[in-house]
Amino acid sequence: MKRRTNALAPSDMKGLWAFVPACSTPHAANVDAVDTVDTDALSRLVDRLVRDGVDGIVTSGSAGESHTLTADEYRTLISTVVETVNGRVPVFIGASTLNTRESIARARVIADLGADGIMSGPPMYLPQTLENAVQYYKDLADAVPELAVMIYQNPHAFRITLPPSVFGELAQVKNIVALKQTSMDIFNVIGAIKAVKDKMAVLVLDQLMHPAMMFGAAGAWSIDVCMGPWPSLALRDACQRGDWEKAAVIADQIQAPMRTLGLTMDEFQAMQSAWWKVAVDVAGYGRAGAARPPFVHIPDNVVESARRYGRWWAGIAERYYLEREWAQGRPETNGAPSLLPAATRSLL
Repeated sequence: MKRRTNALAPSDMKGLWAFVPACSTPHAANVDAVDTVDTDALSRLVDRLVRDGVDGIVTSGSAGESHTLTADEYRTLISTVVETVNGRVPVFIGASTLNTRESIARARVIADLGADGIMSGPPMYLPQTLENAVQYYKDLADAVPELAVMIYQNPHAFRITLPPSVFGELAQVKNIVALKQTSMDIFNVIGAIKAVKDKMAVLVLDQLMHPAMMFGAAGAWSIDVCMGPWPSLALRDACQRGDWEKAAVIADQIQAPMRTLGLTMDEFQAMQSAWWKVAVDVAGYGRAGAARPPFVHIPDNVVESARRYGRWWAGIAERYYLEREWAQGRPETNGAPSLLPAATRSLL
């Protein structure tokens, strides 16, 4: 296993970052289950994403189920991802907890197990003041100077919206190098980009690379890539070469299913980890497995929404895969068997 010895710089954080689930064993929904991380499925998914061209791997966030893993499972998850990646791209691990001391303890585990960085939102049990949120990140970064730090901006989960001025202040901390921007407020997104300049890489939802990269975003985070990364890779490539006309077309195509999700935002947020796992399994690029307790009762409309999304993404992923193969001079792919399982293709 290769181990980075210095924290990454903002310039290392460009491109498309895959956010992967904590792939689970068939018995993971059982309240008595232990050792529920399916290390084989997780390793296959992570390896495939790296080989197919993503620029970084992140796990143990919200959709990554940090909130439902035991301490032993958390270590298993980290070790599996770090060993699978083996230095090919940077690896960040979620370290969000309910207090600073516990987040620091998690960060030290992450460092010991060989990851490159940590991602964390502010402690969430009680709403934070801006002053305390800033102090939290400074303390966390200072405790593990060998790790890069990614701020996790998620107003729904962490009950606070950090303004651009806070990002500008935290960008002065050497090893705080990136911001996962989950806020859909375009003024907050663009304001953050302008406030941090080149001292912090701002990563937006992949569907928003266009127009965010026009304003200086470094790239994107994506869960959709776990259903097949090629639409998001195509959008990344178009944005990086400044082909904004092409980027606008791709962005519109991959935004389409979210416009017909059939769920309220509250329904989606409450069930998001289970929702994504259903969608990933339907698409067939990887296998995410069951959600863990307490997320075991999934309403039928949520399951159907996820299945519909997974089927749709599988279809567009295959089209962009074939387009990429043709562009790289491998037209014989056009006659090759589908990337997708037969059961999935029958649903497209």
